[in-house]
Amino acid sequence: MSLSLKHIPCPAGNKCTAFLCIFGHESDQAPAQAVPTVEDAGSRDEGLEAASANQHIPRKRFRTDPVQPSASSESSKNPVKGITANAGRTTKPAPGKLESATRPVSPPPLKRKVPLIKRRIDLSAASSTSASRNLLSSSQSLSTPVHKPPQPKAKKAESLNPRLLKSSPASHDIRLKLLKMLYSEFTRLNKDLKMAAKDNDTRLLMAEQELIIRALDEEQHVAVHKPAVYANVMKNKVVQYKRMKVDQWKAEREEERQKAIQKQNPHIDASNAPKKIDTGLTPAQELQLAKRILTPIIKLSEFGYVPDVPSDESIEKARQGVEASKGWEKCDRCQQRFQVFPGRREEDGALTTGGSCTFHWGKTFIAAKAPGDRSHQPKRYQCCGQDVGDSVGCFTRDHHVYKTSDPKRLASILNFVETPENPLAATDRAVCFDCEMGYTVHGMELIRLTATSWPTGEELLDVLVRPLGEILDLNSRYSGVWPEDMAQAPAWSSGDDLKPTKSGNGYGSEDGELKPKKKKLKIVSSPEVARDLLFSLISPSTPLIGHGLENDLNSVRIVHPTLIDTVLLYPHKGGLPYRHGLKMLMDVHLNRKIQQETGPKMLGHDSAEDARAAGDLVRLKIKNSWMDMQRIGWRLVNGEFVAPERIFDKKATLTEEFIEN
Repeated sequence: MSLSLKHIPCPAGNKCTAFLCIFGHESDQAPAQAVPTVEDAGSRDEGLEAASANQHIPRKRFRTDPVQPSASSESSKNPVKGITANAGRTTKPAPGKLESATRPVSPPPLKRKVPLIKRRIDLSAASSTSASRNLLSSSQSLSTPVHKPPQPKAKKAESLNPRLLKSSPASHDIRLKLLKMLYSEFTRLNKDLKMAAKDNDTRLLMAEQELIIRALDEEQHVAVHKPAVYANVMKNKVVQYKRMKVDQWKAEREEERQKAIQKQNPHIDASNAPKKIDTGLTPAQELQLAKRILTPIIKLSEFGYVPDVPSDESIEKARQGVEASKGWEKCDRCQQRFQVFPGRREEDGALTTGGSCTFHWGKTFIAAKAPGDRSHQPKRYQCCGQDVGDSVGCFTRDHHVYKTSDPKRLASILNFVETPENPLAATDRAVCFDCEMGYTVHGMELIRLTATSWPTGEELLDVLVRPLGEILDLNSRYSGVWPEDMAQAPAWSSGDDLKPTKSGNGYGSEDGELKPKKKKLKIVSSPEVARDLLFSLISPSTPLIGHGLENDLNSVRIVHPTLIDTVLLYPHKGGLPYRHGLKMLMDVHLNRKIQQETGPKMLGHDSAEDARAAGDLVRLKIKNSWMDMQRIGWRLVNGEFVAPERIFDKKATLTEEFIEN
């Protein structure tokens, strides 16, 4: 039972220093947080010793962190300073010492209001708060261990046992047997690669645990994504790897390695490196497989391919139609009607009418929208960025031009010829060829012919060609042939080497545009002479390789039976007349950039580059075809292709006999 005399005023009044006074005070009804006064500050100083004497009175404390000795020793030397610095904190009961604690305690309510002393007390209280925070942070820094970044956990080793799934597509015994069969094929291929590995191939080898994890991943992927046909898919996989050769396994491992590098380092785009084509075959074997991917053009006459030489009657009708039109044509660039005069107009020597031609040389496009943007985006021209319809053109030339693709009309200028027999033509190669055309009074005519050997890529022929009609525009932006190239090119003679000689890095200019002189090409007198030079390299059985061969064959006026056209080899999903450009195909399939010298710089194509690019696409197709053949059992025996004894039935189901074997 405690004695309480709160109804009796304390005799000491506001100077009372008792910790728990039994008498009444006005502060008993005052708010907990009162403004300190000078009287109470003085009474606190005078009652220091009394406060120390009352330390034996039990009070409730909270556990606090230890305080640095420097703070306690400073308080013991100067008690008043220690109390001021640690105002608002309880003291630890230690004889002769005053140590600051970490639990704040509200000061007793004071009444006096003297601004000057109040300011001093407030400043000392603020300093004591910051000091206590510093002490607390320093003590925590001593007691708290240094945080270390989490170390990556080692991947848990797995056993050759099918992973547990929520819904299993087959019994555990069947899954286990199929898994072991798949793992054994991985082990065999890895062992074969180790025996045949070169210095750069050792990085593709897999450790025992990696082989197990790979087999588990493959089996789990099939079990989760194709549970209805799990057995058949796993069977096909086992057979696929059973028939796989070391070169195919090496290519697959290299692709996996590139994907792993990209996943670990997203900022490194390993996929941007140009892809190398390694078929694992000799040039003679590649040529043998090339004959399996020939592209017939018998039913493609409506798309510009000419399978037969036009008859004399059809050619005569075409001539009569041209005479009846009196030279009126539609401009291929600005769509304006104009007249053209082969041999020049007699009265003034004009080649065309209609004045100059103003046009946009770039294709149209629609700019990409920002996410959430529903606004209408107009079509624009790539050449100048203007909206379609805003201007008639951003580029001007002296003449209007036209082109025709009608075989009969083309034959009226120079007739088509079938490839003659040539016993001197090499039989151990195919020929890639590409042509560049320019505008003349007869439409588009051949102005450059390039041929390279396939699959080696050696250059066989590269000459300029003097067209039959007067030149209106060499289309230099795309053809890469300039007027001075035609004017300064030395004439070709029968004893000259067909291969071009390289020159320096000289550049000329036309209308402020740069144009290169990369090669010193010789010029032949007519397209007929250029055609004869090509005939000296090929025979009817020689595969001719190119992209959009109907344009090149028609410009040279050739009907050739053995063709590999990459437009048909890599068809557009919409079918003809839609087609993929050579530049896009090289970028998508081989990560190579070609035809970079067109557009605003106006440097032009390199027909040798285009010819080799088409050849590389054919080699890529042969590589994929050979891999498909190996999967169904084809193999090489003494350098010869041997067909499988029996073709694998893809519709066959997994039998118990297959599992047991």
